[in-house]
Amino acid sequence: MGCRRCALIRGALGASMASLALAAEPPLPPPGSAPNLPSCVSTAWIHFGRDDRAAVLDDGDRRAVLAEMHSLYPVLERDGVPVSRVVLWRQPGGELLYVTAIDNPRQTGEACFIATVSAARFSLTAPLLRKYLLLEAAP
Repeated sequence: MGCRRCALIRGALGASMASLALAAEPPLPPPGSAPNLPSCVSTAWIHFGRDDRAAVLDDGDRRAVLAEMHSLYPVLERDGVPVSRVVLWRQPGGELLYVTAIDNPRQTGEACFIATVSAARFSLTAPLLRKYLLLEAAP
């Protein structure tokens, strides 16, 4: 896998997640690391596979995706959850998702996810695929 940004997700959702978004070119995580991201509200987990295509969006893109998310799903804005990270993730089956995460209130230095949203309805998805995953949008 030659995509440097694709590797950002590996190792980025653990204790170093807060520093990842601040670093312009974060170091690549150790080979073979495959983080798991717990849900903030249930016992579910997201398991990012070693070869999964995923990237943590930078702050500007995070804000843009959240603005579009709030316009598509107003209930998310109404609840006022402080999303600190958004991950663009192509699941192994091919579906594109935005994973929203916050700092885990039960585990200092860790993150947990609060929602996954299909990226298909977002106008920003195609340019973000090119930017972060170096992929063209699939039909």
